[in-house]
Amino acid sequence: MPKIPSFEDEQKAADWFAAHDTSSYMEGLEKVDEPIPVFRSRLTKKPVGLRIRSDYLEAVKQVAESKGIPYQTLIQMWLVEKLRQEAPELLKK
Repeated sequence: MPKIPSFEDEQKAADWFAAHDTSSYMEGLEKVDEPIPVFRSRLTKKPVGLRIRSDYLEAVKQVAESKGIPYQTLIQMWLVEKLRQEAPELLKK
């Protein structure tokens, strides 16, 4: 059973975990029973009306269905992706 390497900082650890399948390391991990509090902030959302060509909407719905997510979620993901490219300074982290 392989051992997880030591890391100099959290970013190096995050990079390693993002690039590796950790399933073969599970046996050697220590079980932790203490609760980990998670705090989520509720971001305000506003509904928006958007007129879109019906064939575009159908295409979006098909892509969303293939990904197993609601089409509104897919549209929002694509919007955020484009905003990160075009105006990253305007997005809150």
